[in-house]
Amino acid sequence: MKRLLLLIVVLLTGCASLPTAGYPVQVERPANLNGGVVLDPQGPTPGSTPETLVSDFLRASGAGLSGDFSVARQFLTPEAAERWNPATELRIYQDSQNPAISSTRTGAIRVSAAASATLDNLGRYTVAAQDAILNSEYSLARNADGEWRIAVLDDGVVVPNSIFASLYNETVIYFLTADRSALVPEARWYLSAGQATYAVQGLLHGPSSWLAPAAHSALPAEARLTQRGVRVNDGVAQVDLTSDVASLPASEMIGLEAQISKTLMNLPGIQDVTITAEGAEIAIPSKIDLSSYPYATYTLAGLRDGAPVTISGGKVEATGAGAAGLGLSVLATSYAEPMTMGAGLGNEGKSLYAVPFDGSEPRLLLSGRRLVSPSVDSHGWVWSGESASNGELTAINLTTRESATFPMTFLSSLNIRALAVSREGGRMAIVTDQKGEVQINMVAISRDVSGRPLEVGNPMRFGQSLVDVSDVAWVSEVHVAVMGRQTTSSTNNIHLVGIGLPTTTLTAVDNPVSLTAGRGPDSIVVQNDSNNLYSYDGAGWRLIAENVTSPALPG
Repeated sequence: MKRLLLLIVVLLTGCASLPTAGYPVQVERPANLNGGVVLDPQGPTPGSTPETLVSDFLRASGAGLSGDFSVARQFLTPEAAERWNPATELRIYQDSQNPAISSTRTGAIRVSAAASATLDNLGRYTVAAQDAILNSEYSLARNADGEWRIAVLDDGVVVPNSIFASLYNETVIYFLTADRSALVPEARWYLSAGQATYAVQGLLHGPSSWLAPAAHSALPAEARLTQRGVRVNDGVAQVDLTSDVASLPASEMIGLEAQISKTLMNLPGIQDVTITAEGAEIAIPSKIDLSSYPYATYTLAGLRDGAPVTISGGKVEATGAGAAGLGLSVLATSYAEPMTMGAGLGNEGKSLYAVPFDGSEPRLLLSGRRLVSPSVDSHGWVWSGESASNGELTAINLTTRESATFPMTFLSSLNIRALAVSREGGRMAIVTDQKGEVQINMVAISRDVSGRPLEVGNPMRFGQSLVDVSDVAWVSEVHVAVMGRQTTSSTNNIHLVGIGLPTTTLTAVDNPVSLTAGRGPDSIVVQNDSNNLYSYDGAGWRLIAENVTSPALPG
């Protein structure tokens, strides 16, 4: 019997690399998912053509995500059924059009569709580039009954976005900052069935490698869930861990409880959490409510004719009179309210100043050829560096003027367009371009217990659906507001870009130049090319100030 052989090719621009380990979990298959979506796969239909067989296999493998893939394996030869590992990766395509199924010259079946994202076996979601195409090829052979079966295929599962959305839930898991004063979030996607169990296993596995320098865990590396696992009854999640946690010092026990409770109490139907070790209650010395987005209410600032101003209630008032003669072009403010200190670029972007708002004289912090717009973090350090990067960034304490320079080799020979440090201070978004190719990367910032930055980690790319980006600001624990453009648009717009989450686009605003944000989309303020400021109100944009540039909220 002649078999059709081919080289499997699965191309997806921007795919995440696969981890080598994960935690298996047994969950009960739900009869109904998300209010009515029931997936009931059928086995191969006798007499199916190769195209029909592959199409039916795709449906069955997608349905297998909520089961055991036994039906999907019926479409494969015995050898392929034994080799195929559906758990390695989920490749998600857009619902806007059906996949194109065709035969290649070798007789293989090719499936092509507009790529949406990938999901690895630890629940980490990577958005595909705007024009990425998902291509999968399958070789088939006839069995002893003369029926076509798939003989060679790639590991993983290919599904439309609608199936992904019906089966998986966004889940944020939380780690600790070095000083235990805040939480460091990481977004994952887990199956709705068993979501709480998956979330605790995510905590036990630890943060992704790129985030690890900033994210600390109180859960011991050797700890695991027992067979009791995570059980949710009457709104209470009961988490039973191995005995490794019973002997933790008090400070770690408090941190462990904070991580697990914050993670699980964000899930539907969970109002409380109890933690045991091998079924026995463990004493939690005290409970602390840590924030993953430490952001209060702050005054909006900006520049008018190069001098600092505040904007409130439709009024624009001068502040920081000592900086009036610097001709500032960019302003960043600190996390103090009322405002006491900020940072500004002057001298045509060659000088970075500490700008007091009490009228006292500014102080020079950093000089360069053309510095990137600064970001002030919640520990009082201002970050900047050369726009035409020399492969490093500098952080300077606004109060003590202590400075530290961090080598970041991935920035070498790139132009830095914008940067923004997260609210808890553990992450920094950096927008770069090289010969017109724009990227947004996230790096982790390692700190000591005083908040002093010690190290900057390796980059993790996100926001691949945007092809042009000029400004960025934090708007939630796992989202940044981005001024940028998609391939389908000729103008910049404002987008909410998730770190491990999809991107959404807000109502258009004409000719945006820069932006700032606080907490939530309603906090976003945009400057347009006429130097007017507009605030987003959930449905559109309203004018809040005229003749003001560089709108600034902390961060």
